[in-house]
Amino acid sequence: MKTLKRLFDVAFDTARIGLDRLIAFTTDHLQRMIANNPGALLNTRINATNAALSALDVCVTDDLGKLGLRKARVDVKDTFRASLPIHLAKIHAAVVAKYGPEAPQVTECFPQGRTVFTHCRDDAVENHLQILVTHLAPYVAEMGPQAHADAAGLLSTWLGTYSACESSTGAKTATEAGKRAARLNLQLELHKNVLTLAMEFARQPEKCALYLRQDLLETHPPETTGEEEAPAAAV
Repeated sequence: MKTLKRLFDVAFDTARIGLDRLIAFTTDHLQRMIANNPGALLNTRINATNAALSALDVCVTDDLGKLGLRKARVDVKDTFRASLPIHLAKIHAAVVAKYGPEAPQVTECFPQGRTVFTHCRDDAVENHLQILVTHLAPYVAEMGPQAHADAAGLLSTWLGTYSACESSTGAKTATEAGKRAARLNLQLELHKNVLTLAMEFARQPEKCALYLRQDLLETHPPETTGEEEAPAAAV
């Protein structure tokens, strides 16, 4: 006798079924239920499956859209960091021009040099830029406002850029969680469809192929021509 508890397993709950395959199977399965719906007995399952598929489509579209936004914001952040050494070199040159390369003002404004901005983590850039802005402030009267204004502009730009990048990354978790939940729901509805069809067409296993194309869920090996290649000749 077959193990009855296996009927309680959701066969669609497996990582082996890729999302594209799951959606392709569901789309085909829906059309088959619509086309073969005697006495409207599958109406409830058609509506439930269509709703679950639509919800998943929305989540997938949302995730892809936000993926593009995340990539764009990361690109902006990386571009800013790549250009930062050039801007800092101009500020550093202004301090050196005014006070000399060995002056304490240079060390005060750049206590760890300029290379720290290249090698530090993203979350440390704000601190280093804030130090620069703070220590340039007392010398505005002697140097003029340009260097301090440039440093403050770099800090302001970084705060906006980094914040936008971080918020996109944080939203990624929620978006992916929504997509996972929608997929699980669709898989459950498909399981209910199988049980419903099995109940409606008991002792008619041939009906399975009419409603369920399992091959759409499976990975198939590449087709061969049936001709084996001849072994390479020995040299």
